[in-house]
Formats: sequence, C-alpha cells, structure tokens
Amino acid sequence: MAVLTFVIAAIVLGAHVEALSPILIVPGLMGSQLFSRPNPCSGYNCVWKGLWIGTDLCFSTARALDKLSLEYNEATNTYGNKTGTEIKVSGFGGTCKVEYLASNPVETSCTWQLPVGNYFHTFVGYFADRGYQRGKSIRAAPYDWRLAADQLYLRGYYNNVKSLIEEMYTSNGRRKVTLVSHSMGGPVTLFFLNNVVTQQWKNTYIYAFIPIAPAWSGGNKMLQAQISGLKPSELTPAVQDVCNFPPDLVFRLRTTVRTLESMSWLLPKPSVWGNTVLVTTPKRSYTANDYQALFQDMGYPQGFKMYTGISLINAGFTAPKVPVYCFYGTNVQTAESFVYNQGFPDSQPTRIVYGNGDGTVNLKSAEVCLKWKKEQTYFVSKSFSGAEHLAIVQTTAVLQAVEVVVTSLA
Repeated sequence: MAVLTFVIAAIVLGAHVEALSPILIVPGLMGSQLFSRPNPCSGYNCVWKGLWIGTDLCFSTARALDKLSLEYNEATNTYGNKTGTEIKVSGFGGTCKVEYLASNPVETSCTWQLPVGNYFHTFVGYFADRGYQRGKSIRAAPYDWRLAADQLYLRGYYNNVKSLIEEMYTSNGRRKVTLVSHSMGGPVTLFFLNNVVTQQWKNTYIYAFIPIAPAWSGGNKMLQAQISGLKPSELTPAVQDVCNFPPDLVFRLRTTVRTLESMSWLLPKPSVWGNTVLVTTPKRSYTANDYQALFQDMGYPQGFKMYTGISLINAGFTAPKVPVYCFYGTNVQTAESFVYNQGFPDSQPTRIVYGNGDGTVNLKSAEVCLKWKKEQTYFVSKSFSGAEHLAIVQTTAVLQAVEVVVTSLA
C-alpha cells in the first residue's frame, strides 16, 4: 500500500511539474556577478577574478571601483571598459550567479559558489521545492548592469535572451516561459518585448511577464547618487553582507556611478515627475525637466550628454502586449526630493523629503505599469505593504503570488 501511495504521489507530482511554466529571471541593478582581468593579459593574469562583489572590491576598493567605471565616447554615444580592463558577466543561463551576489576570488562553476549576499537564492529555492529544476525549468539571464538597454542590445545580450527562451520552451515540453524581473530588470525586459521580438514570437514563447519592484522611472535616490554620492549599502543592501567599506568611500563611489550608463537611465523621468521639484540648492530648484542645468551646476556637464543619449529608451512605457503581473512594494519610506546647502554638490543633503515606495523605487515609478490596463488585454497589479526593494524577491507573499501565476497552467 505504501509503495502504491508513493507511485501515485510521484505520478501526480510529475503531472504537476509538466504543467509548470518555466521561469527566466532577469535581475536588477548590481544583481549580476562581474569578473575582470587585464587587457591585454598573459599567463595567470588571464584568469577571470571576481570583481562584483569580489575580494578586490572589499580590500582594494579604489582599484576595483576604477575597473567598474566606464569610458564614454560622446561622438558615437557608446561605452567601453576602462582602458586596460576586460569585464565579463558570469553565469548566463544558470541561477547560481544571481542567487548570491558574492563572487568567488576566481570564476568557477556553480558547485563552488560562495553562499554570501543572498539575492535570488530564497526565490529559486522556493520554486525548486515545488518541482522546478535549476538550469532547466528555472534559469537566469544576468547582464552587465552598468549599461542600459541600447548598449546591451549592441553587445548581443538580447539575442542571447531570445535564444535562451526558445531553448527553455523546447526543453520543457513546449511550455511558454514566464519572465520574472526585478528592479532595473523590468525596463531591461520591457525593451526586449517591445523592440527585439515580434508579437507572433511573444504569442508563441511568452506565458507571462512578472516585473517585481520595477524601476520604470528609475528611483529618485539615483539623483543623490549622482550629485553627492551614496554608500554602497544604500545602492544595494546585499553588499553589506559581503564587504565592510570605509566611511569615506561615498565620493569615490560617486565618481564611478557618474560614468555608468545605467545610472543615467534610472534618473526620474520627466514624463512621470513633470515639474515636481526634486532638488533644491541655495541657487535654484530643479525638476526632471532641468537636468541640463543640474549637471552643469554639479560641474559634470557630460552627465547631461549621457542622459540625453538614452532618454528615449522605453519612452512612453508602451505596454508589452503579453500577460503582465506587476508586483511592487509600498509604505516604505522612500527618498523623493533633496535639499542641499552651500556645500552642493560635495556635501550630503541637509534634508531629504520622503514619500511612498519600497525604499528605493518610488511608488510613482513602480505604478507606471498601471497605464497598461487600458493598452492590453490582460494586466494584473498587486502591491505588498512593507515589502522593501531587495527583500521583496524573498518575501513569502510575493513568492506565493508568483507561484499562482506560473502554476495556472496546471
């Protein structure tokens, strides 16, 4: 009798697993492990070493931040690594490099992944317990988060994502794939759905799109990161699980942040914030329509050129025309505007005005997706009170909500 019960349970579980929609994770800002090596290199120097978040960042911080910086070519509106440095993203197609943010000293397989800096580990483990298989029915598409969608496109990222989705569809019994994004992964995925693939392709391969804590209009604290700087833990809390940074790191990190295309992409959008005052100094006030003046007064006019080079990506936030489940956190104190004294831009704000959001993404930004209710056939939104920006992908209520979506094939 016990054997029969086991067999029946196995058959039921097998049938359930066969009905699950495969999951592809698209992580957020700073949510992919990066490895670096000298360029050119020879011998042992050609070994890929952990950069984000690796021992170099923890113990040779200035050198690591210099490696993470980008060089902007204004004439071609393109970005490249710092001269003498080559950087790669690790773990495309697997999950281990997004489950944890701490990278090993040298690049290794998932078998030797350092279990520090939990990001998607709780999420992946939750679905593994429910029949998903790492590397088959639940996978990830990490990317170089220093870049915005246009540069990712030029570097072949989206072609790789398209091929990965088609492979997942085929290897999982021709079941449509659910895209689960977090934070900046939302606009990264939206660009893919609206600009890279056709509606016929989406109808064939995509079951649903679940943006979690989506930074459609960035996050207003990215203004502070560009103006006066933020601590690493204020950019992504998981970093404090890996490194203990010195307190004087803020300005050094600001120098790196200003070179990253993604940081310009994540500035609050004029279409969302309009003429709301976001920054105030003794000289004047600035809205999202005043970035040229703001960057000029910051002493960083190139920043406006970088911003204008990507300002039209995802312009209008067009509905992706696939079933969407937009999940986001609310009722967490979230920086909205910043007041500076005479020390601007080299001193921290004397006052920060807070509003609603998840601690990083403002509610106005997360709820941009609500406009899609009128633009496509199937749209669902759900807010989670108290769900913080990073912790939301580890929150049981959110995991259960995702589970309802991906198991509705059953």
